[in-house]
Amino acid sequence: MKITEEQLEKCVAEYEMGDSLSALAARYGVSLPTIRSYICDKTTIRGKGPIAGKPGLRKERGPEWDGLGKIPDAEVAKLVGCSRQNVARVREMLGIPSSRDAEIFARMSKANNDG
Repeated sequence: MKITEEQLEKCVAEYEMGDSLSALAARYGVSLPTIRSYICDKTTIRGKGPIAGKPGLRKERGPEWDGLGKIPDAEVAKLVGCSRQNVARVREMLGIPSSRDAEIFARMSKANNDG
């Protein structure tokens, strides 16, 4: 599937803001080599590591991250387009407990209030 010129411009802007090539490929429904080729024609492909001036997180978190700590990391990973392990790292960096920990804490609180 090809993307339109308008989508390509938006894609390049999202990449320059920090989105990964794999996230963009998933979002636009194209393969990783295809998105790399599109991006390569318009801008410089960055190396691995944090974006300058933003140590830790590579970019601002979008609305797809709102479920962080509320739904399983694997589900957030599907929405974001990265691995479950990366979601877990971001969640831990932000000090947000996992959805499983939150569920256990809620059950313990309820048991203490009932008893």
